[in-house]
Amino acid sequence: MKKLPGLLLLIIIALQPGCQKSNDSLSPVAAHIRYGGEPAVDGIGYYIQLDATKEIVIPVNLPSGYKHTDVDAAISIKFVDAGKRFHYGYSGAGALGYRGVYLIGLR
Repeated sequence: MKKLPGLLLLIIIALQPGCQKSNDSLSPVAAHIRYGGEPAVDGIGYYIQLDATKEIVIPVNLPSGYKHTDVDAAISIKFVDAGKRFHYGYSGAGALGYRGVYLIGLR
């Protein structure tokens, strides 16, 4: 019985890394869709810049209506993290890359 609190503490500590923060945005976020050049020549292709944080995210499922090179559309989006990182240009081995996202809602 005296070992039970110690055992419970060890279990809690062992399970702690399983709790992960989510960067998903299920509420609408103001952003802009832009084109950063062809990835074959060190551009980043189509990307979304979040207005509040200025973070750049790469949409995995961008609708074709937004895929033209002079796009600079103000939008409101809902997204979830795709769990992927995209590396473009001359990013070094230690660079984190851009976060990939799935768009759930786009206006």
